[in-house]
Amino acid sequence: MNDVHGSENQHAPVQVLLVGAGVVGRAIAVDHLRSGIEVWMSDVDEDVLRKSCDLVLRESDGVADSASPWGARIPMPIVHFSPPETRAGSQDTPTTSAVPRWLLIESIAERLDVKQAFFAQAEQWFDRAAVLTTNTSTLPIGSIAAKMQSPEQLCGLHFFMPVTDRPAAEIIPHQSSSDLHDSNASTHPEVVQTCCEHVKTLGKTPLKVRDAPGFVVNRLLAPYLNLATDLLCGGIEAQTIRTAALRYGMPISPFELVDLIGTRTAFDGGRIVWSAFPGRMDPSPLLPALVKRKLAGVAVGEGFYRYDESGNRMGDDLSPLTAELAAKYRHDSFANFPHEEEDRINLLTELLAAAIRLEAIAIEQDGVADAATINAAMKGGLGWKPDVGDKGPIDTLSPERAQELANRFPKLKSIQP
Repeated sequence: MNDVHGSENQHAPVQVLLVGAGVVGRAIAVDHLRSGIEVWMSDVDEDVLRKSCDLVLRESDGVADSASPWGARIPMPIVHFSPPETRAGSQDTPTTSAVPRWLLIESIAERLDVKQAFFAQAEQWFDRAAVLTTNTSTLPIGSIAAKMQSPEQLCGLHFFMPVTDRPAAEIIPHQSSSDLHDSNASTHPEVVQTCCEHVKTLGKTPLKVRDAPGFVVNRLLAPYLNLATDLLCGGIEAQTIRTAALRYGMPISPFELVDLIGTRTAFDGGRIVWSAFPGRMDPSPLLPALVKRKLAGVAVGEGFYRYDESGNRMGDDLSPLTAELAAKYRHDSFANFPHEEEDRINLLTELLAAAIRLEAIAIEQDGVADAATINAAMKGGLGWKPDVGDKGPIDTLSPERAQELANRFPKLKSIQP
C-alpha cells in the first residue's frame, strides 16, 4: 500500500464507504446524501442492504446504482448512492488534483471481537491506504486497532442519533500503549485532520476527545438514562419523567432516546461506563430485561414505546410488556416524592441535572475533554437546549443545591459527590 500520510494526500477529496446498513448506518448515509455527498453502503446481509436502500432513498431523495467502488475490492453486497441532482453541487469542488482516497465508516455489531476481525480484513481492501473509522459508541478505539497491521489508520468517528438532527460528532484518536515501540501505533494526526474536515463538510462540529470509557456523550448519557429508568421503576410516571427531561432542555424523553439508539446499544454503552466507574451508579434491571425480551426499540417497532413502520411513536403510553416489566422491578426509593405534579416535575428536573452535572465534572477532571467540549457535546451531541443562556451542564445547578439533593437521596450514586 502507498503511504496514507504522504504529502500527496494533504487535502485530498475522500470517497465514503459505509459498512453496516442497520438503523444507525442508514441514518449516516442519509445525512451524507442530504449534505450532497455520495456514499457507497455495504452489508454482509443482502436483504438488510436492500431494505435499507429503500429507506435511504425515501428519506434522502437520492439515487441508487450499482457503480463499482474504484480502487477498492469490497467482498460483500454494496450499493452506490448519489445525492439528489438539486443538491449534487452543494459539496465544495476540490481545489487539488490529488487522487481521492477512501474514508471508511464502520457501523456494525457493537462487539470487540467482531470489530477487530473486521478492521484486520478491511485495511486490505484498498489499493491505496484508506482512512478507517469506527462509529462505536462504547468500545475503546485502541482495543479495536490492536489486531491491525496499520493501527495508525484507525480513528473513532462517533455520530449521534438522530444523525441528521445532531450538529456534532466525536473524533476519538487512540494512543499507543507504553509497551509498544512503534510510534505509528497511535492514530496519525493527518487521519484525525481528515476526520475533522469530513465532519465539517457534513455541517457538524468535530469534538475531539480522549479515548476513554464512554468517551464524552455516552459517559454523560449513562447515569442520566439509568436514573430515568430507575425513576420509572420507582413509580414515577413515564410522562412526568418526559416532561422533566424536556424542561431540563433535552429534545425528547430519555425512553424515546433509548428506543432510537436501540436498547442493546444503550445497555452496552451503560455497561462500559458503570464497569469503568462502579461507584457512579447502580444499574437498573429494566434495560437488560428489555434486551432479553428483544424489545430493541424503533428498529423492531417496540421498546419502551411502540412505533409504526415509519418509526413514529404510537401514543404516550409505555408498551404493555415494558409496563409489566417496570412493575416487576418496582421499588419504593422514591415513595416520598411530592404529590403535586408541578413539584414532582421540578424535583425530577433537578435530579436529572444533578446526575449530568456530576458526570461532566468527572469527565473534565479525568482529562477526557475540557468544559467547552463537554458543553458542545451536550448541545451538539444530545440536542440539549437549556433555559440558562450559554451556561453548560456544570452550571445549571448550584453546588449547594446539588449537595441538598445528594443528602435527600443518599442511595442515588449518580448524584453523590
